[in-house]
Amino acid sequence: MCAAGRRWGRRQRALLCAVLLAAWQAAWGQLRYSVPEEMPKGSFVGDVAKDLGLQLPEIRDRGVHILDKGRTQYFALHGKTGHLVTAARIDREQLCEEVQQCVMRCELVVEGKMQVYVIQVEILDINDNAPSFREAETELKMIETTALGSRFPLPDAHDPDSGRNSLQSYELSGDEHFSLAVQAGPGGDQRPELVLAKALDREEAAFHELVLRASDGGDPARTGTARIRVTVLDANDNAPVFSQAEYTVRVPEDVPVGSVLVTVTATDADEGLNGQMKYSFKKI
Repeated sequence: MCAAGRRWGRRQRALLCAVLLAAWQAAWGQLRYSVPEEMPKGSFVGDVAKDLGLQLPEIRDRGVHILDKGRTQYFALHGKTGHLVTAARIDREQLCEEVQQCVMRCELVVEGKMQVYVIQVEILDINDNAPSFREAETELKMIETTALGSRFPLPDAHDPDSGRNSLQSYELSGDEHFSLAVQAGPGGDQRPELVLAKALDREEAAFHELVLRASDGGDPARTGTARIRVTVLDANDNAPVFSQAEYTVRVPEDVPVGSVLVTVTATDADEGLNGQMKYSFKKI
C-alpha cells in the first residue's frame, strides 16, 4: 500500500505540473518593438497595455511587472500609462558590436492571471560613431627605384556602427605620386592599399605626406583620418658631376714642384655611401 501510495502521489504531482505548464504555455504571448539606441531614460518603447488588452487597474492591482534577466534593467513598465519605457540609456555597440541585428529580450509577468508575455525589443543603430584608425600616423619606407604599380598595405579603419552607418569608403589625398586601391577581404571588409603611380626621386623629394580618410554612410557622414608619411630611401642612381666639363690650365715651365695648379670640384646628389667620392687620374 505504501509503495502504491507513493506511486499515486508521484502521478498526482506530475499531472499537476503538466496542468500548470499547459496553463502557462496557453497564456504565453509575444510582443516586438523597436527603439533607437542612446535614447534617454524613460523614453517610450511600446504601448503594452493597449497591445495586450490590459486595463490600467489590472496593471496596478495584479502584480504586473517587467522581468529582465540581464545584470542591468533596461526596460520598465510605466504604471500610470501602461507603456514600456527605457530604464537606462542603451548603447547598441556595447551590447551587440559584432551582431548585425541587436534584439533584447525581457518578460512581462501578470502574476494574478499566471500570464507571461515575451517582449523583444530591437535596438536600432544611430550614427553615433565615426570611423577611426588605431594609429594617427603611419610611416612607410620605399627605395626610389621602386617599380610603378607596386602596392603597399595601409592601416584600415574601424567603425562599430552597423549598416549604412558603418565604414563605407576610403579616400587618399596629398600627392600625385600615389593612388589608392581598395581590396575586398574574405569577410567583406575593405582593405586599403597604397599604389605607386609616379616614379620616386629622393633627390627631388625625400618625404611625401599623405592623408587617408575613412567615411561612413550616415547622413551627414562621419569621417576619420590617418596621416601617411612615405620616406624615400636613396639608390645609387646619380653619378658624380664636375663643376666644369673641362679645365684648362697654363703654367710656366719653371713652376716649383708641389705647386697647386688647379682645384677641381665634383658633387654627387646621392646620400650616404652613395654620395661619397674619391678623385683619381685615369690617364697622365
